Amino acid sequence: MSIHDLALKYEPYVIATRRTIHEHPELGLKEVETTKLIIRELESLGIEVQTFDGITGCVGIIRGGKPGRTVMLRADIDALPMDEADKTKSYCSKVPGVMHACGHDCHTAMLLGAAHVLAEKKDELCGTVKLLFQMAEEIAKYSEEYVKRGALRDVDAIFGMHIWNNLNVGEINFEYGERMACSDKFTITIRGEAAHGSTPHLGKDAIAAAANCIMNLQMIPGRINNAQQSMVLTVGMVNGGTKNNIIADHVEIVGGVRAFDNDQRKFVAERIEKIAKESAAVLGCEAECDYFFGCSPVVNRDRALVDLAVKVGKEVLGENAQVPLKKMGGAEDFSEYMKETRAVFGYLGSRNEAKGITAPHHSVDFDVDEDVLKDGMEIYARFAMEFLENNI
Repeated sequence: MSIHDLALKYEPYVIATRRTIHEHPELGLKEVETTKLIIRELESLGIEVQTFDGITGCVGIIRGGKPGRTVMLRADIDALPMDEADKTKSYCSKVPGVMHACGHDCHTAMLLGAAHVLAEKKDELCGTVKLLFQMAEEIAKYSEEYVKRGALRDVDAIFGMHIWNNLNVGEINFEYGERMACSDKFTITIRGEAAHGSTPHLGKDAIAAAANCIMNLQMIPGRINNAQQSMVLTVGMVNGGTKNNIIADHVEIVGGVRAFDNDQRKFVAERIEKIAKESAAVLGCEAECDYFFGCSPVVNRDRALVDLAVKVGKEVLGENAQVPLKKMGGAEDFSEYMKETRAVFGYLGSRNEAKGITAPHHSVDFDVDEDVLKDGMEIYARFAMEFLENNI
């Protein structure tokens, strides 16, 4: 049977599997039952399974009937801490306060479907296909754990895609260059000296210093950063003070940075620390800055793999499937795999206005047009086979 016919054959399986996973969502680092389900499905196909001490998720290994290279296909498996709004759906989350609101249930089901397709095509495979089911993407940077444990050893290329409700069903986007931003976090601690509110001159006002710092931090994207390199700096939390008539002696500022260049990230980190210290010093306070470099930007640097992904997408969805999509400030820890081997990442449309499926990702109303599941399964399988068959 052709890959397309096999995808049609397994479409009911993929839909049912997606719904089962959707009903039983698990948060990042806690995907125990989801991992067990994946392992059962893979082992039922005779696929070798690799697990790792201390983490959830796994890797399925399909060794082809012919020698060749190794390609990895990746899906994330974790859910979000949200309470699904539509309780009338037959497959609504059964776990209060947890739901698949970003489509990772779809990714998992599509990759399991691709496992079925590739298992039937095993004798034709010119090499090895590894299926990575990754934990904790929503927590950011836990992809590193698989790298540390050798999951990408001997992998010649890795392919990842995300269903996307900004694109319609039947559309794809795989483009060269910057696609998603980094996700960095900083914490600034300002220390002053307490005093009575009526005698501020006897204290060192940490709140005033924090306000000065926050305003000055916005000079980084507005005036200090190269205008040709887009970035966003956000202060999301400010905590300090104990009473209305006490000069606060301690304030904590927590914020984040989104950028698309690693050198730019280092520059911004240095500037945040400098501004924090000098903004505090003006008012006699001291500041400490802790900067956490989260997942790196997603940048497609391999034109051959991008071209292959577009080609495969068009084979599945038609010649007009590829549509433009601007880079975005969201983050994806698939970027950590891009440091290790050749890689490509893109988007598969899951929006359908006619069916009322328009809610954004990370919304309590999020859902997908399940027609996307067969397409995603077929794209996964085709990419693997065509990469292995051709000298790309």
